[in-house]
Amino acid sequence: MGEKKHVRADFVPGHYQFVTDKGSSFEIGPSSAPYDYLLGALSGCLFKTFEELAEKMQISWEHISFDVNGEKRDDPPTTLKSLHITVQATGVDNQKKFLKAFETASRYCSIYQTISHVSEMDYSVDFQ
Repeated sequence: MGEKKHVRADFVPGHYQFVTDKGSSFEIGPSSAPYDYLLGALSGCLFKTFEELAEKMQISWEHISFDVNGEKRDDPPTTLKSLHITVQATGVDNQKKFLKAFETASRYCSIYQTISHVSEMDYSVDFQ
């Protein structure tokens, strides 16, 4: 049986949040849109998946950032039509291993794979 996951979401006037079983709390902002959370969740999932692989492959870096751009479909359901992730990485000790780990992360990340069923997805990596 797979690992069970759970969050608790609370909505009271002026304060919306969800909390994980491990105690992490995420506030849902008043002007945020649902796709803000989707793209944020994708970024977090993809990075954590990459981080686990990079640790196993003994890859080090100083800073990684994701710039995630998506385009929604006009017709309902307004799923994403396309999505591109620009990865910027500085202080990478082995670029070839970094690219291999990131490519593997894109295949293992559950949110990336879920979105890929309705959207054309790609990424690019810029080393600085």
